[in-house]
Amino acid sequence: MSMKRVIRIATMALMGLALIAPAQAAGKVTVGDFLTQIAQVKNLPATDGAAAAASLKAAGVDLPALDVKAALNEGAVAQIAAALGLKVSTSNPQAPFSQAQVDTFVTAFASELGRPLPSATQNPMWTPPPQSKGKHKGHTKSQTEPM
Repeated sequence: MSMKRVIRIATMALMGLALIAPAQAAGKVTVGDFLTQIAQVKNLPATDGAAAAASLKAAGVDLPALDVKAALNEGAVAQIAAALGLKVSTSNPQAPFSQAQVDTFVTAFASELGRPLPSATQNPMWTPPPQSKGKHKGHTKSQTEPM
């Protein structure tokens, strides 16, 4: 093999590596990035991961103790989702969670994430009873409220 050919191959390999390395580094999502997106969906102030965690805790979310600078994985997503009242599970908690997966998660659960958390005195499944006209079942006429 000629020296020119070796230099060309090495140059192409370095260029390919230079293009791939930033893409992989940019693809690493942190716990703080995930919390920031969740806080934004809930209309809470969040400039970074620590501020997002503080905002979510102030809003009543009992977040688990996670490092906001750590790489996001499925286990952390499941823990955060449970703190938000979502029932999700994972079969591989150590698997990395990509930005595309974060976007899909936030989009899929946006309606659930946007509503306030129910307090201990609130029952989200409770609906008010319909207006009834007494205990006479089947009678729609009333002496005081004619139709």
